[in-house]
Amino acid sequence: MKSAKLSSIIALGLFTLVQSVASQAHYIWLEQANEQTKLYFGEYEGGLREKTGGRLDSIAAPEAKLLDSKATPLALKRNADFFAIENVNNQPVIAHELGMKVKDMTKNNFGIAKPMYYARIGSGKAESISNHALDIQPLGDNKVRINLNGKALSKAKLKVLAPNQWLQELDADGNGEATFSMPWAGLYVLEVVYLEPNKGTYQNEAYENIRHVSTLSVVKK
Repeated sequence: MKSAKLSSIIALGLFTLVQSVASQAHYIWLEQANEQTKLYFGEYEGGLREKTGGRLDSIAAPEAKLLDSKATPLALKRNADFFAIENVNNQPVIAHELGMKVKDMTKNNFGIAKPMYYARIGSGKAESISNHALDIQPLGDNKVRINLNGKALSKAKLKVLAPNQWLQELDADGNGEATFSMPWAGLYVLEVVYLEPNKGTYQNEAYENIRHVSTLSVVKK
């Protein structure tokens, strides 16, 4: 009897784990090291970096620029599992991929959705808001503000992904602000998702919602 009960618990645990893994979704994020800036697509918490010739090819037309620059977008060069962003020298950078095809995401309760991906990386100090539709703005002292279309997004759900795969989940306050922890040295990726009910068409494909996914990369030295 105890053995059967234990087996049921193990099975339930495995099912929950599988469901949790299956529910995770890809995003883009930025990393900087040795004066190189790289754009990845995958899942930082699982060490998944999609490759050219595979799912990285779905990131077909990414753009990047310096945070406070109105100049021409920076050059990006496709590599095996990332895009190299040139002429940056560890300055704050923002990037996006707005050309993803419409997807049927009804099994994830997102409906027929148009994916929109955004990413930024900064110094850890307070920085200005970006022009991204969904933005995680650093305020300094491990505090951020989540903005949607230039305005604070109240009660947004924020994930903080640590270099050792530790996960912190936070609710932003009424001003869209949240304070997060960085217990270990290394790269942290903050992620926020917002499903915007907004019908339209893209490349002759109709969609019901726009799924915005934004990340902020922060390094603790």
